[in-house]
Amino acid sequence: MKRKIGKVALFLSMLAVIWLLLGMLNIVPFLIELPQETSIRAHASLAVILLLVASWAFWNED
Repeated sequence: MKRKIGKVALFLSMLAVIWLLLGMLNIVPFLIELPQETSIRAHASLAVILLLVASWAFWNED
């Protein structure tokens, strides 16, 4: 189960990194604009969180 969670987190983090790269090329929105809030770089935070989850899932696997 832990390994499946890691694979899903790794896949989703790669999507977030691709979003980050496409945002840098102005192909997709780089920032998320919410009304009456500051701009959010959700893809960068999402990639870091998902990579942390993936590293937890693959930690100490034999």
